Amino acid sequence: MDWIGHHNDIAHWGLGLDNSGPKRVEAVDWAYIESDIYDTPRDFTILCEYADGHETHISSANPIGVKWIGDDGWIYARRGAVEASDDHWLADDFSAGDVKLYHSENHTRNFLDCMRSRKPCVAPAETGHRSITPGHLAFVSHELGRALDWDPETQTIKNDEDAQTLLMHHEYRAPWSLPTELA
Repeated sequence: MDWIGHHNDIAHWGLGLDNSGPKRVEAVDWAYIESDIYDTPRDFTILCEYADGHETHISSANPIGVKWIGDDGWIYARRGAVEASDDHWLADDFSAGDVKLYHSENHTRNFLDCMRSRKPCVAPAETGHRSITPGHLAFVSHELGRALDWDPETQTIKNDEDAQTLLMHHEYRAPWSLPTELA
């Protein structure tokens, strides 16, 4: 499940959805292993629909990385490598258009540089939060056995009080707890 945030941030980044999120999330095909200490699924699929019509499919059955599929072909990115259905798209002299994404070779260096310059870093906290949100929603969807309608503006589950209550529920492993003034 750790890879949900790590690769979903790349998907959101490429789709221009860093400060948004899905409008619908559904967990399907989840399987857990029997364990007293490990409580995340070994197998999972998370289906997300976005207001602009994009759909994502986050799954343990997928290879690690992000694949964008369009009318003219596909591009697949994973840490340290990029592949495409058209090799011309990967050529050094290829121009993909006017939109240019933030470039960073090293997240740690970028974070430290941005602390000095006060510029936004390549992976700000809000992006991390928005990137893992489909994973949190999928846990609720799986637990309740139904898809969830999400409002990325208010960051609430729409028309489903049981789901919203479960999303906000915090159960900590002993000896950890949340101070009562924060609960």
